[in-house]
Amino acid sequence: MRACPVCASEMSPRFGSECEPPIAWSCPECGLFQLESGGRPFSPEDEAAIAALGAATAAPGRRLAARSARAASQARQLLETFPADVPVDVEGLAERLGYPVRWRVLPPRQRGGIEGAPEYPLLVLNRDYPFRSDAERRWAVAEELAHAVLGHTTLVASDAPAQPPGMVEPARAIQEREARAFAAELLMPAGAVRRAFEREQAIILRAVGAEERTQAVRIVIGDLARQFHVSQQAMRIRLAELELLP
Repeated sequence: MRACPVCASEMSPRFGSECEPPIAWSCPECGLFQLESGGRPFSPEDEAAIAALGAATAAPGRRLAARSARAASQARQLLETFPADVPVDVEGLAERLGYPVRWRVLPPRQRGGIEGAPEYPLLVLNRDYPFRSDAERRWAVAEELAHAVLGHTTLVASDAPAQPPGMVEPARAIQEREARAFAAELLMPAGAVRRAFEREQAIILRAVGAEERTQAVRIVIGDLARQFHVSQQAMRIRLAELELLP
């Protein structure tokens, strides 16, 4: 069998005929669809089967996108209820929502989690975790707040990237994707990012040639990352999501 490269769940083989190897693989959890011709051209029957499979596997992907969109919408609702300038005071917002942030000694690879009784929940950060910057710490708080607000009560949240998870995939992958969508909207609200980018866009438009434009994009990303107090990687991803980068 084959593991999905996105969510690590088991993929299902799809066959063009009963006597040949799989022509494609699909993930029932995240909707990933991979073609595999085995080095031979697709026959008309293969192409028809692939077209049918593509339609069948599109629905899970749409459902995942809808869940991420709902998570981002909840972050927007929080910002509408508790208006905040950028950079958003994520710890203060968590406190107002009844999720105070505390530092605890946690397993080495775990950045944070949710602790406490249901009536007195806490967002906890690992006292010994090597956060590389305040921006990374803010992102961790935003993700933990997302898990709390979105009701991810079974999740030991936010292990370090590429480390063994605290719960079984693919449920974890789905919840982490929702948490990232929530955190991105909370720390980098779409409207605020668009307005800030418009103010900086002239730097890119004045650039001449590919090399100068690449440098201009880096400058803009750095400026916006400092303004929103997030990492440059997070801002680059956000600008790409909003289709603002050239």
